[in-house]
Amino acid sequence: MRLIKSKKAKEKFTRTVSVLLVAMGAFVIMIPALWMLVTSVKQKDNTQTMPPEWLPRESAKVVVDGKNYFLYDVNLDGEIKRLAAIRLNPENSEFRDPGDFTQVYYAPAQQARKVRIVKFHWENYRVIWKESLTPFSTFMKNTLMYSTLAVVGEVMSCAIIGYGFARLRAPGKNVLFYLVLATMMLPWAVTMIPNYVLFTNHIPNFINKIFNTRISLSDSWLPLILPKFFGSPYLIFLVRQFIMSIPKDYDEAAVLDGASYFKIWAHIIMPMSKPVLISIAILSFMYHWNDYMGPMIYLNTNSRQPISVGLANYQLMYGGTPYNLLMAGSVLSIIPLIIIFFFLNRYFTQGIVISGVKG
Repeated sequence: MRLIKSKKAKEKFTRTVSVLLVAMGAFVIMIPALWMLVTSVKQKDNTQTMPPEWLPRESAKVVVDGKNYFLYDVNLDGEIKRLAAIRLNPENSEFRDPGDFTQVYYAPAQQARKVRIVKFHWENYRVIWKESLTPFSTFMKNTLMYSTLAVVGEVMSCAIIGYGFARLRAPGKNVLFYLVLATMMLPWAVTMIPNYVLFTNHIPNFINKIFNTRISLSDSWLPLILPKFFGSPYLIFLVRQFIMSIPKDYDEAAVLDGASYFKIWAHIIMPMSKPVLISIAILSFMYHWNDYMGPMIYLNTNSRQPISVGLANYQLMYGGTPYNLLMAGSVLSIIPLIIIFFFLNRYFTQGIVISGVKG
């Protein structure tokens, strides 16, 4: 009996320590997100204070006759009065009563302490959404269009290609599959310039010569979206692994009923592959929502840029980095990702886990 109790105590202790470690790790990871959220509701002048303030504090002010005056708590003969500072002097500072501005008080600067209040500037979100040089709503619309079309293209193409690698028989199929995976070994920087020249020069010139048109792919979303309809190696791999975990008995039964490969794919494999399809949709959406280099290279017009490039350009628009607006935009940019992940987390985890079970 004593042995059982000791085992239970040991398990409870282990579980408690594990939870504490996970909580501590989560807290450390959340620190940048917390700082981003707090900074998004600060004034611009208070975003870089040292040491950092974890609440949006600022100096209290009072407006009298159209002028702003800082408020101070002044010690006058043992009595603390909240007064507006007119002139600060180490020996004889001038203060006035905000309620009755004709009353003047004098005291050394060391007897006055600036009043600081907690104030949330939620208007930062309104400014960046509507009133900035390029409204954030424009960046959001562009990013949503780009991410949605990329997801549609990659999910459709990877579903078909992954099915072909998992179920169809063809000479050299495995070699071709390994070649597809091998393309993941190429750094993106290696293909960046060839792809740019291909889409902005060779392809438009070829089409224009054949059809006698004046098509231009410069400053266009097409070079970013069209390749997505030809699949992604990693996503193809996930789909192929998931489909291979589905028993072939379903395919054989459908073949006996006269179903074609396309019908088997559309009516049997795809409904059973819902977890992996949602998983690759989430992965694709997150990647293209955060994509920076692609849009920066192909897009020149500011009104066509996505969130990632638009946020980076705010420091150029304002002649400096307005961290409060930048953080407000960052908070808005991660909200769709958080919503999608929390609603589809169950399918995402299931799809990733099963895709690695059988190969």
